[in-house]
Amino acid sequence: MSTLFDWPGAARVESRIPRDRLFRAAGGGKAIRAHYEDQVDRIDWAYKLFERSVNLPASGGVDEIEIFRVTLRGDRIDDRVLAHIDKAIPHPILFELIRHAPDGDEVQVAAAYKRRSEADRTQTVTMESWRGAWIPVDRAPVPLPQAASLEGLYAGLLRSLWPYAPRGGESLRAQAERLSRIATQGKAVERLQVKLRREGDFARKTEINRELRMAEAALKELTD
Repeated sequence: MSTLFDWPGAARVESRIPRDRLFRAAGGGKAIRAHYEDQVDRIDWAYKLFERSVNLPASGGVDEIEIFRVTLRGDRIDDRVLAHIDKAIPHPILFELIRHAPDGDEVQVAAAYKRRSEADRTQTVTMESWRGAWIPVDRAPVPLPQAASLEGLYAGLLRSLWPYAPRGGESLRAQAERLSRIATQGKAVERLQVKLRREGDFARKTEINRELRMAEAALKELTD
């Protein structure tokens, strides 16, 4: 997604989130703390989308969507930091990542599909994070996706970011799970491509090439 949404004024929170709060909720050792120190300047809870702020009823387990604005120290942030924040917060989150650039600040939208665990409703299941392009922060925002419920709004927000459209009749969860398989299969294809380039033995190269064609066919099946 290379656009920003026009969040309703009624949903505005603008509250800074202390890192200690996130670590109390999600735990984490020295490695993740080091990522925060190196990459994150501040985290703000910018908006809270719920029934009263967007005039949409809760449905499908979605009763609230958080918009977090994360200001970066440099020009990147590790997915592990976003996953850690997601782990600390029970509701779905859409991130607006802010970085400083020579021609003015830029923003990148990121989000991972999140749902309540069926085994334990106090826990959540979070999938891979997907990101849009970096764009100027002063780009004109667009209206929120049309929806009849918070679940529909959540679907619209995520699908504006996801690189593959839903298949006919595909639910949000089913699409998220397919995208997860796409991410895994894409990494498998990349590993085989690297392996093929490095292999010098002809017979082994032929075998790797066969594995690569099969992996590419499986990826095509998921993305078509």
